Amino acid sequence: MNTKEIVRKILGNKFSKKLGKIKRNSSNLVLLLNNSYKDAITFYKHSMVFELDNFNKIESKIILHYHAIEKGFLHENFRYRFGESRVKELIILLKDKDIVKNNTRSQVAVAYLAMCKYYEKHLDDGIDISDFYSREDYEFFRNLTVLNNEIIKTHNHDDYFKNNRSDFLVFSKSRSSVRNFTGEKIPFNLIENAIGIAKTAPSVCNRQPCRVYYIENKIKIDSVFAIQQGLVGYSDNIYQLLVLVADKNYYYTVGERNQLYIDGGLFLMNLLYALHYYSIGACPAHWGLNHDKDKLIQNELQLSDSERVICLVPIGIPNESFKTTLSLRRENEEILKIVSS
Repeated sequence: MNTKEIVRKILGNKFSKKLGKIKRNSSNLVLLLNNSYKDAITFYKHSMVFELDNFNKIESKIILHYHAIEKGFLHENFRYRFGESRVKELIILLKDKDIVKNNTRSQVAVAYLAMCKYYEKHLDDGIDISDFYSREDYEFFRNLTVLNNEIIKTHNHDDYFKNNRSDFLVFSKSRSSVRNFTGEKIPFNLIENAIGIAKTAPSVCNRQPCRVYYIENKIKIDSVFAIQQGLVGYSDNIYQLLVLVADKNYYYTVGERNQLYIDGGLFLMNLLYALHYYSIGACPAHWGLNHDKDKLIQNELQLSDSERVICLVPIGIPNESFKTTLSLRRENEEILKIVSS
């Protein structure tokens, strides 16, 4: 008779099972606290929240700012001198010697391009920005620029969707994040069809934790965007919103504590492609927010406490003519790393 059997005989089946559960839960709680602590330490050390002390972090900050400049060019009524504080910080970051040395790297190259387009737009329209962006800085960036294209793409509705039934190579390159909608509503059966495709996304051990909340109440939509704060200036014509969530109830080990974001991301990508397939414009609006915002949206949409928002996806019919950002992708050599034997 082993120790476990001896304990069971002394304490009885019911009590020994209860004791076993307490032991397992205590062990898992310690494991969860330990891993969450290490998650926090790793994020503290390696995110750019606290220090900009290496190339990747500086590049990340550059991407954050240049993409905001790209988005500023999407507005029908261009807002002169927008993003002044971002431009000031970019001027400093783009003069960093390591950044200058990497001026052909994709994300650095497009940042120089965005800064040049920003200056040239103001110059062409006779708007003085010399108080925060000098001619000397512009010429410095111009000399480092290796790209020769626009930072936004202009589409018309039919051309934008002409490849949405093509082979995957062509199809996947034809989708962009659309922010300009007519305000007309997408028929609900098309949304159901898109969900039908999106749900084919893989998930850990087929647990399928994702749910999609559909909202067409404009007041409710505006309340959600007021919490998110990421689509300011673009939400007037958004009358349909999908809120993708994943449910923590479906995860059973401490190691899976972040798996809902992986499963949610897989579902999200499938959903975006499915919407594009049905000629529905969409823009994934991030939900990388803190717990106080989680609580607000949970209350607003009456979500379960176990559900976490993965992303907001405003949808609609794109305008006859509309713009999307360039959002230049990295070169393969910046992504693909070969592990030597």
